[in-house]
Amino acid sequence: MNDEKLKKLFTVARGETPPAPSSGFEADVMRAIRHEPVQTGPQTVSVFDQLNLLFPKLACAAVLLIGICVAGEYIASTYSPSLTDGVAQLSDEWLFAAKGF
Repeated sequence: MNDEKLKKLFTVARGETPPAPSSGFEADVMRAIRHEPVQTGPQTVSVFDQLNLLFPKLACAAVLLIGICVAGEYIASTYSPSLTDGVAQLSDEWLFAAKGF
């Protein structure tokens, strides 16, 4: 589109009468203004608001930590002796260390 056609289009558009608003438009605008909360300054953020924002992140971190602990326990149980064998081995080693061997 060249500049001449564009200028002509804007001139014609400026000459048109704007469309009339629908009936009850003023009442709708005033109703929307009344329902809009008024902000008179910076909002104060409480501790509960901050915790509310942090809970999804904390929940993900907790799930990740629990998963790491479960995986670590599973891996440790496959490579280490049972509890009774481990206690027996530890007591044997402790007794030898106490006797000076």
